[in-house]
Amino acid sequence: MNEVRYAVLRPDTLGPYVERLRRLEQGIEYPIADGADHFFIDHGPVYHPFFSTLGEAYFLLALQGDTLLGSVTGVARKVSRGTRAIDALYICDLKVTPSARGTGLARRLILQGLTYLFRIPALRGTRFLYGAAMRGSRGDVMHSVRGWNPLKLGRPSSRQALFFVPPARLAGVDPARAPEVPRGDVLRLGPAPSRPLEGTGWCSTRGSKDFQLRSTGRPWPLVHLAAPPEAWTHGWARYVRDCGRELADRGGDVLACFGLDERLGPQLDWLRAEGLVPDATCTLYSLDLTLSSGAPSWVHLPSSEI
Repeated sequence: MNEVRYAVLRPDTLGPYVERLRRLEQGIEYPIADGADHFFIDHGPVYHPFFSTLGEAYFLLALQGDTLLGSVTGVARKVSRGTRAIDALYICDLKVTPSARGTGLARRLILQGLTYLFRIPALRGTRFLYGAAMRGSRGDVMHSVRGWNPLKLGRPSSRQALFFVPPARLAGVDPARAPEVPRGDVLRLGPAPSRPLEGTGWCSTRGSKDFQLRSTGRPWPLVHLAAPPEAWTHGWARYVRDCGRELADRGGDVLACFGLDERLGPQLDWLRAEGLVPDATCTLYSLDLTLSSGAPSWVHLPSSEI
């Protein structure tokens, strides 16, 4: 049997592997609405644009002959905490084919990937590593981590409640009743400058990252409320309401998607009082090498970048 080999590719060399990557991701499902439906992720016909618009993207593939066994993507980019910009690596899109699960391949992919922090000069200044894991029917990617594993270096630093809401529902909320979101020590993980926001502060990843619903066989028509805290000039709740109004006025069959750190309990309570409950959960795992004192008060993670 052929040994497993590893290849690091950039967007301009990924082409021969795109169809194999797309087949691999179609086999991984995530539940929504307490399991009433499921979706899989589709990164589109050339695969890389979702990642390459976030920063400098590197794709690590595990191959056995011509068979793709697994992959992980690293995106070098800037994040910010307070007024400080930090060189970061977003570790994302970790996938292993069913036949290779339980073999330690995910661990080896991460270990191989970490070596490139030293081997690639552009990555040597990395001081913050993070990944966002959607919760599936059996938990997220960490549920299968056993023994010593580099994934255990990351600690859960935020759980994000994710909402998928018809714009007309958001347009009808009452921001006057909402507590203000604290603007203090916030860790901001986007949005990427190369992914411009439209209107009040929303964007779409259609064609570069679609959530394909099993029930319909079609993409979930998502629009992401991705503006960072400094853009909420009249407060977070009014920003959410104004996006809902703008999208409702535009018409079309879309859902407004946004996330909120679960540490923002009063804001989540306000949403519940308005009849809005989370539809999914995402956990942020991170490794902070900046020697910062203490954890941030909360994390802003745009749903457009999960």
